[in-house]
Amino acid sequence: MYDFETLIDRRGTGAAKWSELGPYELEQGILPLSVADMEFRVPPCVEEACVAAARHGIYGYTMADEPYQEAVLDWMQGRHGLQAKGEDILIVRGVVPALGVAIRALTKPGEGVIIQPPVYPPFFSTVEQNGRRVEACPLRTGEQGYEMDFEALERAARKEDVSLMLLCSPHNPVGRVWTREELTRLDGICRGNDVVIVADEIHGDLVPKGRHICFATLSQEAARNCILCTAPSKTFNIPGLQTSNIFILNPEIRERVARQARLDGCCGLSWFGRAATIAAYREGEAWLEACLRVVASNYGILRTYLGRLPGVKLYPMEGTYLAWADFRALGMEEKELESFLRERAHMFTDEGYSFGQEGSGFERFNLALPEKALRRQLDMLLAAWEIHCEPTVKKD
Repeated sequence: MYDFETLIDRRGTGAAKWSELGPYELEQGILPLSVADMEFRVPPCVEEACVAAARHGIYGYTMADEPYQEAVLDWMQGRHGLQAKGEDILIVRGVVPALGVAIRALTKPGEGVIIQPPVYPPFFSTVEQNGRRVEACPLRTGEQGYEMDFEALERAARKEDVSLMLLCSPHNPVGRVWTREELTRLDGICRGNDVVIVADEIHGDLVPKGRHICFATLSQEAARNCILCTAPSKTFNIPGLQTSNIFILNPEIRERVARQARLDGCCGLSWFGRAATIAAYREGEAWLEACLRVVASNYGILRTYLGRLPGVKLYPMEGTYLAWADFRALGMEEKELESFLRERAHMFTDEGYSFGQEGSGFERFNLALPEKALRRQLDMLLAAWEIHCEPTVKKD
């Protein structure tokens, strides 16, 4: 019904991830498996809505009007059980700008902000570039994969100059979908120590329906102590439209954050963002479910291929379309691994060290691409590894 097999040529379009590729890669049709947008065409309903918006002929200043708010609210309630009102939504041009707004609104220069590495790089940079201190509470690995270190979180939250935490849920890059029990325990720690949670749930839709726990649905108390960052961008492959919906159910916190957003000039909704969001949230869920099935199949393919590399461990991908793999068993230093992948395997993934020192020796794979393209990239990886492992032949 939906086309997840056609590969669209993005050369010459200004696509961020494609800028990494050199002339050889572009000539050979090699795909980057890095930056988190998809190599899938947007849902038909979204494309049709944007075409109709273009044909309207006027692309003026646009408000989050009633049809827009209703589409967003209905989606969040239907998919995640969140009950909110239009007044609870702050429109910001992207989740990363919203993180900076929240940091500036709710903390002072020099104060600490809790994050859980390895984690999405802007969590580090947004804290540091705003003159705050990264209060790192690294995830720890257990038998089932990554877990929160609640003891470390408790110690960090108790500090007098720590009043904010950035939560990645589902977690990028490790792929965890936090359980209700984990989130409830985290909520107790943060509320008990007057720490507000900024929950980045941009990947929250990229989980089978009913499995992702929206932080603001834990309880009324949790809802009043969090800033919930959502967007249709990852879900429907429209990040270039720069539309995000930030839910803040606590009026006092909302006013402080909204005031800062106005000062920063990062509020607003584009004409095309409005059209695409309404269409996606009204008509795009069937496409999303089909997309998730393709991504799950690609994960299985990746697991089979990486199983042929000695000691490489692929972590469970409970959510997102981003897979996290440990390459340390290959015995390469991080720059050596990067060089091997890019120069010999012609594979462009996201290097694990960019997610913090805890990610050194890891790689993040973007699996939102046609199966044939993924298999081609992985065939090249295995071929490069076989050459790498060939014994040196000495001349007599």
